[in-house]
Amino acid sequence: MKQHPLQYFIVFIAIATFQACSGPPRIKSVDTASIEFSPQNAAVDSSAYKLIAPYKKEMDAIMNEVLVVSDSALTKELPEGSLGNFVADAVLKKTNDVYRPADNKPADVCLLNNGGLRAQLPKGNITRGNAFELMPFENSIVILTITGERLQQLFQFLVDNNGAPFAGAVVKAKGKKITTLKVGGNDIDPAKNYKVVTSDYLAAGGDKYDFFKNPVTIDTLNYKLRDAIIDYMKEENKKGNTIKSRKDGRIKYE
Repeated sequence: MKQHPLQYFIVFIAIATFQACSGPPRIKSVDTASIEFSPQNAAVDSSAYKLIAPYKKEMDAIMNEVLVVSDSALTKELPEGSLGNFVADAVLKKTNDVYRPADNKPADVCLLNNGGLRAQLPKGNITRGNAFELMPFENSIVILTITGERLQQLFQFLVDNNGAPFAGAVVKAKGKKITTLKVGGNDIDPAKNYKVVTSDYLAAGGDKYDFFKNPVTIDTLNYKLRDAIIDYMKEENKKGNTIKSRKDGRIKYE
């Protein structure tokens, strides 16, 4: 990322001659000057550089590791984007790979927030560094069991707010009215409970996701969203697959 020079302003104050017993001091004049600091004119502290160089080399090697190859750039869009679809699909898949609930029922849906995706992914090699740029936060995965009625409210919120990254469902709307809502290929049942994968931030009501309050049950995994995405990338690469995420009409306004 391009660094902008830091501007430090030094203020030199000339204090007027005090008049004895005639009141508080007053500023007579103010002169300002700026000193520009940039990579071009900043001196390198050789001792500090030598100290951090081995760690930087090791960190660069880790962050430059290629996790997978993508057939196209994954972009962040609303109501649906290839990046959001990829992330939601990956998180739902890896969550169910490690989730071991007492009822043996997997998670049904994954719902994330578009604002949590902080960088797009390039065509070609995707590195560990790209994954950290995409998901720089330390958010953990949470599985909430909520009623079908509450899940309907959740998708109505998505429709009203021009979408969000999700997986495991299909929703169609005419204007702001939902005409089709399927979970796992079946029409949603308001009387049934569903399991929703999300971040601990959204589970706590972040981004006004109030429908996550007071769930039937809550399971917190010791598994970060970023780690799930990285694991999915490595898994696909090991299988010899490339990333082929596309917009597939999982949310559509008629």
